Amino acid sequence: MARICDCCGKGQQTGNKVSKSYNHTRRIWRPNLLKIKVQDDFGTTRTYTVCTRCLRTADKTGIFTKKVKVVPANAGAPKAN
Repeated sequence: MARICDCCGKGQQTGNKVSKSYNHTRRIWRPNLLKIKVQDDFGTTRTYTVCTRCLRTADKTGIFTKKVKVVPANAGAPKAN
């Protein structure tokens, strides 16, 4: 999975982690990405990788109007004791 938001293009950033003793080590900050399924006007279901900021904005503005709810395969199965 590419670690890039399909909506805004936000990706990972690199920099230095600085300790209390001011030692610098390289580190990576990754965006909080989620996979959502959206159905378009033709009935085709597509999977988008979207950061949580874009998902929040899309919920407010209504960009993704038809989200598809994914139910796990074992959702109705009784729990084992």
